[in-house]
Amino acid sequence: MDKVIDIEERIPSMREKRRRKTNKKFIFIIAVFCIALLVLLYFQSPFSKVGAIEIHGAQLYDDEFYFEKSGIPIGSSYWGFVTKEVEKELLKIEGVSKVSVTRKLLRDVEISITEWKMVAYMENDGNFDLLLENGELISSDINYPNVPILNHVDKPDLRKKLTKQLLKMDKDVLHLISEIIYTGTEENPDTITAFMDDGFEVHAIIPTFAEKMDYYPEITSQLEDMEKGIIDMEVGTYFSPFNKIYGQEKELEMEGEGEGEGDVDGEENE
Repeated sequence: MDKVIDIEERIPSMREKRRRKTNKKFIFIIAVFCIALLVLLYFQSPFSKVGAIEIHGAQLYDDEFYFEKSGIPIGSSYWGFVTKEVEKELLKIEGVSKVSVTRKLLRDVEISITEWKMVAYMENDGNFDLLLENGELISSDINYPNVPILNHVDKPDLRKKLTKQLLKMDKDVLHLISEIIYTGTEENPDTITAFMDDGFEVHAIIPTFAEKMDYYPEITSQLEDMEKGIIDMEVGTYFSPFNKIYGQEKELEMEGEGEGEGDVDGEENE
């Protein structure tokens, strides 16, 4: 025989389930209302505004330059910009190779800049542009005393070959170079002359410049007690004091001037 359940016994449990369901709906509505209120208050508060922008890695340009180019004013909406779009804009700047824009903490923004390495200065109508590792030439008001000046290196392919050598060179040796002059001819198209901060003059060829300059500190340590001169690294490695090279040239110049005077006198006597 089937068991008979009294409906009156089930009513309290049904009421309890209905009450619980109603309470859940009420709690859900209250939660949504509170979240909406908090979001509204947040966007009305200073916490939703950009508080500070940190720039890292800037050397070619100052922080203010990158700040302006980012297009994110202090006090603007913290969520009012797309980081990827800001990165694209900053990548358009000459000399910039990588950019990372991230939101930090509650209201700060961090911009990390990776720039192409600075290789040398290039003289341009009395001004000096910076030569970067990717071959770009850019104007910059910032001084970099640890990069050499390049002269007569006007052809892009020549600049590229020399840049490759300077990037391979030991930094301590590179920082000793004050100026590099291209002296190539049709017969010897790769010759250069490097003037060093310690007073020596180096004659070399571009393809082996970095390799030969690795031995520069060792060579100069053996010349400490000698007068300054020319270190020729074009084929082997040879040293000649300045007075031996330029002294002879000066004597020949003086002899040439004397011969010229004699010729003039002879013409007058005739």
